[in-house]
Amino acid sequence: MFPSLRRLQASPAYNQLLTLIKGDLKKAMLAKNNLEKNTIRLVLSTVKNNEIDGAKQTEFELARTLNKMIKQRIDSAHAYKAQGREDLAHAEELEADIIRKYVIALPVASEEEIEQKLRALLDELKQKDSSTKIASVFKEITDDVATKWGSSPSVIKAMVPGLYKEVFGKK
Repeated sequence: MFPSLRRLQASPAYNQLLTLIKGDLKKAMLAKNNLEKNTIRLVLSTVKNNEIDGAKQTEFELARTLNKMIKQRIDSAHAYKAQGREDLAHAEELEADIIRKYVIALPVASEEEIEQKLRALLDELKQKDSSTKIASVFKEITDDVATKWGSSPSVIKAMVPGLYKEVFGKK
């Protein structure tokens, strides 16, 4: 599918954030803020590469991509600090902060919020039937539930096994 058509299928939150990012790029260019300008260009190029690769254009995928970029910056900052390069570590931390403000702008629930809601769901299922199988928990997590929770089903389903073991006490 053509990239221009793919963008039409993107969620409204996805398009709004890209508009915000592009506006911030213009502001950074006018202010001659090279760090912010280069970081925003990197974000836009990563998003564009994901679009070309055919990734879904939802706020959840965008949040996953941005969180991955933040983690990379934090890991790099730790590596630089271990090598005694505080200047480079500081630059990486600033880049992570710039990217983090876009994650915060997305209408996506944090991992802690998702964990609380999932724990409540598991507690409710345990009260109904203490021998609930993990497969039935996965069936409960539909696209509708994920949308209500402000997350993607894949993020929620990744958290199920660990919380299931905690709540149901199974190994």
